[in-house]
Amino acid sequence: MTSKKLIAGILTGLAAGAVISLLVSSKKNRSLGRKLVKKGNLLADDLKGKFSEFIDRVEDKFQGILK
Repeated sequence: MTSKKLIAGILTGLAAGAVISLLVSSKKNRSLGRKLVKKGNLLADDLKGKFSEFIDRVEDKFQGILK
């Protein structure tokens, strides 16, 4: 599985969860749904950044081994 597929799967899952929570929640809880979506987006961005850093470190070590 490539990193792009993993990130796409995570983002798709977060989006689906957000949509379901907004559809199921009452009007009173919609603000909570919006907060969850914002938190999910922030977490997804953070995870994407950390995963990219991890991949970069692994690639650097791999390049060091090949030299």
